[in-house]
Amino acid sequence: MEPSAEPSRALAPYAGMAELFVSGRIDALRFESRFWEEFQGGPQRISDADFAVLNELFYVVEDFVPDVDAREPGDVTEPELLAAAKTFLDRCRAG
Repeated sequence: MEPSAEPSRALAPYAGMAELFVSGRIDALRFESRFWEEFQGGPQRISDADFAVLNELFYVVEDFVPDVDAREPGDVTEPELLAAAKTFLDRCRAG
């Protein structure tokens, strides 16, 4: 599917890191780390629509547990995190 739009300014940093993760240029741990770094500095102004898109990714990243031995039912695995990053990119591109 061809992207129909660029991510909004507020979502662009997250889309950039999601692209790196989806393409295999960074691993899940680096993606998670970069996500939290960006989120803590977060956008000062974000539309309700952008917030809804980012919020979905937020909850998946929040529930991601990379250590298989520490994982409990309901915790997010790496394949689930990857799927969420792909969905996030699709939603960003949909405009």
